[in-house]
This record gives sequence, structure tokens and C-alpha cells, in this order.
Amino acid sequence: MKLSEMQTAPSPTVTKRRKSKKKWLIPALALVLAAVLLLMPKDGPRGAGKGMESQYIYGKAERRDIVCALTDSGTLEPADSYTVISLVSGEILSAAFETGDVVSEDDVLYRIDSSDTDNSIERSENALSQRQRSYNKLLDSREDLIVTTPIGGTVSGFTAKVGNTVNTGMVAAEIEDTSALLLTEYYSDEYAGQIYEGMAATVSITDQMMTLSGRVAEVSSLKRVSPTGVSCFAVTVQVENPGSLTVGTTATCWLNGGIYPTISDEDGLEARSRTTVHYDISGTVDKVHVRNGEIVTAGATLVELTSDTLDDNIQDAADALRDAQLALDSQYDILDNYTIEAPISGTIVDKYYKQGENAETGRTLCTIFDLSSLTMTLNIDELDIKSVAVGQTAQITADAVPGQTYEGTITEVGINGTTSGGVTTYPVKVAINETDGLLPGMNVDVSIVTSQEHNVLTVPADAVQTGGRVLVKTADGTTGEGAPQGYAFVRVETGASDEDHVQILSGLNEGDEIAYPMTTSFSIFDMMQMGPGAMGQMGPGHMGGGMRGGN
Repeated sequence: MKLSEMQTAPSPTVTKRRKSKKKWLIPALALVLAAVLLLMPKDGPRGAGKGMESQYIYGKAERRDIVCALTDSGTLEPADSYTVISLVSGEILSAAFETGDVVSEDDVLYRIDSSDTDNSIERSENALSQRQRSYNKLLDSREDLIVTTPIGGTVSGFTAKVGNTVNTGMVAAEIEDTSALLLTEYYSDEYAGQIYEGMAATVSITDQMMTLSGRVAEVSSLKRVSPTGVSCFAVTVQVENPGSLTVGTTATCWLNGGIYPTISDEDGLEARSRTTVHYDISGTVDKVHVRNGEIVTAGATLVELTSDTLDDNIQDAADALRDAQLALDSQYDILDNYTIEAPISGTIVDKYYKQGENAETGRTLCTIFDLSSLTMTLNIDELDIKSVAVGQTAQITADAVPGQTYEGTITEVGINGTTSGGVTTYPVKVAINETDGLLPGMNVDVSIVTSQEHNVLTVPADAVQTGGRVLVKTADGTTGEGAPQGYAFVRVETGASDEDHVQILSGLNEGDEIAYPMTTSFSIFDMMQMGPGAMGQMGPGHMGGGMRGGN
């Protein structure tokens, strides 16, 4: 692709690059070339300065528009395309679309039988539940490292020391709640039904000459026979401990003013509650919080343990739980593959499998093209890439749609160049939104206008020779050195250029007659483009000084 460069140096070099003509032109061009060769004189040039044997083309300095453009060709592609490939195998249960249908993103294309995966998911879910329970149980065991008392009371039997190893089931301590004390007395069955829970009672502490108020806490339904042979039942009375009473202190009581005589003698007071605290887990004593004889409240910490084994077990359980979750997630992901949705919105261009057939892993099921727009990629020369930018417009033509010009927009200018034969090119993407008549795969020509100069003085590009010189017809008919008769070299300042013409900034005036040698760059195509009078423009006296023939 060529950019017609802006000329600022006094000696520009302009290389013409023309698109290939259609093959049917070749025979006609060959006939024209043969005619030119037959018409050319075989003697030396006429009308040229002495010793001049080159052939010249004549013209004038004229005003025209200079359009600097990049031109290239390429192949159209859809804005996006997607090949839908099956990731699983199985019978296709549904495929409710056909080639040519327009689908939207996420529309269901295929449903494949997933019964085997459904069973695998159920097994994975069961495994995950089991791992979760095991993990939760171990976390609960961690709480057992903190040994607490369920009741308040006095600590006894506590032997733990920091660094000691304890095992599951060992006794940690005994706790007795003596904030209230109990006294059990026995009454004759004849009073059954008359004595009830909550009945007022009077407790006498003989040794301390103390009388306390209490209440019946329990009336037992169990029967016993007294030493004297009387059938009786037990009644338990609770009394608050003023602080001086201890377990075993002897006491007696009267119910309802003593109208219900007891059968037993004086009995000892008992603690309101007593519990034995056990270790629920094995470990090493890390901290001790109590001593024997100390009074603690319910929930108080007795000892703290550590267990490396438990920590390891918890970590192993956490890892196993994570593995089970990943296994289940993987099954869910596989299940998703049995319902195949459209990855993009577009048109179905190929459908390879239909309902009832068996899909195989890795096989293409269908192809989707997004035809909302078409794109193509140009390869821009490293010398021209600086003239291209995102947002520039491009003119597109296609041989398949004659007479129609489409407008495109540059959407991407790549910076990752490709070098071949010492030339580096960069990819430039062009998007075409109005695509009526165009299809993916068509070959198109693209022109990107990079700059324009309107109504400027120009000469043919070949007229500007080395050193920024142009052959101009002299007013007095004098001939310059190395010039054809009546012409002389004039130094000019050039500006913009396109494939055929160069802007003249100074040195020439509009209408000045110019000449330039017919070089190898002047081809049979130039003569075809110049029209029927081309032969007469090749020298004074029409064919005078024309292309030399040989014997």
C-alpha cells in the first residue's frame, strides 16, 4: 500500500503504483503497443537539441486537486464469528434452529442428554455433605479445648497443671453448689397429698442455734419403710445458705407449723447441686484458671488445652471439604456444557448436527456470523502508518458490487508489526456498517484519504527530475544544456503529491509548457489513460521525436 507523500524537499522521488487491470485488457494493450512500434521513426529524434536522443512527453502546468491517499485491497470478514464446539458427548435432545436463522446471544441452540452427569452430581453432593459434617464436628471439638463448669459452686478435686497431658473422659474437677442446701425428711403415707412443693418449712440448725425459713422443693413418689415398719415417702426442703452452713451440717425441719411430724431423726444438709467436670478431648494443659476450694460461677473457665493433633485434623478436614466442593463445582460446570447457548448474536451460517444425532466431544456443531457489520484488515507500510488513526474514514469498492462505494471507519491501528523482505507493515482494521450487497469473503479495494489540496498548481510527477528541476519551454526559443530544442531546466519548489501529480509551490506559472522524458515508468497503460490523442502528445510534430525503432 502506498501513501502519496507530502513533498517538501526540492528533489522529490515519486513512484507510481497502479492497480492491476483486468485480464481482458491485455490483448488490446498488446495491439496498441505493436501499433506504436510500427509508427515510430527509425532515425534519430527530430526537434530535440543536438545530441538529444531521449523521447519526451509534453504538457502544461495546470491547476487541480491533489488527494493524498493510501490504497490497498483485502477480504471482508464478519464483525465477529464463532464456531460452536461440543465439549461433551451424548444424544442431542433438541436443536431448534436452522441455517440462516438469526439468533440472539444466550439463546439455547442445543440440549444434550446429561443423565450420567446428573448421577455424578448427586454423588458429589452427598460426598460434600459428609465432608461438611466431619469438618463441623472437628470445629465443635475445638470448643472442648476450653473446659468450663456448667454450674457455680466450690471447686474440688482439681489437679491440672500447665504442661500436663490429659485424655478424653478424665475428671477435671468436682463442683458443689452450696449457695442453697437441701434437707431430706420422711413422712408417713397418711400425709400423702397434704404435703406439696412450695409449702413453707422451718429448718433448725441445732449446733448453731439457728432457725431458717425454707420451702418444700420436692415430694417424692417413691415409698420406703421406716425402721419401725411405717410406710413413708421422702420430702426435700431447700433453704438458702447464710454463709456459715456446710455440707453435712445436722438439721431438722417442720412443715406448716409442725403438724406433720417426721419419721426420721436429724439428717445432714446436702449441696443443692453437684457435678463432675470431665475432659471431652485429649490435649496439653496450656492455662489453669482456678484452684481447689475456690468458688466459681456457672460458665467459668477451669482450664485451657491445646492439641496439635486436633489442629492437623481440622486442616485435613478443611482440605477434604474444599476438594469435595471443587469436585461438585466441576460437575456443575460439566452439566452446563450439556445446554449449549449462542455465544454471540448473529446468523447461523452452518449447522452440522440435528436433534436425535450423537454429539461428540470436540466436534463443531454450528457456526455463527455477526453480520451487523463487516471488517477487513489492511497492512500499512511503516512509512505510512503515522498517517493513519482510529476514526478516519475509508472508501471501499467491490468488483462484486459495481458502481457502489461504501464508507468504512478505521477502528484499530495495530502496533505489532510484521517484517518481510526488509519491509515492516502494521495491521489496520476497517469496519463497514452499511453493508447492503456485501458478503464475508468478498475482495474489496480501500482508499484512505490522508490529506487534500484544492485547486493547486501541478505538473505530472515524472516531470520533476533530480534536483527539483522541470523542463519548461523558453519564451525566446533558446535551448538549455541537456534539454530538447526550445526548452530549459527550471528549479521548482514542490508540495503535496498523489500517484500522478506533484504540487508546484514556486518556479512555474499556470499554463507554462513543460516536457519530460518518457521513461520505463511511462507504460502502455499511461497511453491508454491519455486517450486517442496520446500519440500526438509524444513530441513536436506529433510522432516527431517519438519512440525509436530498431532494424
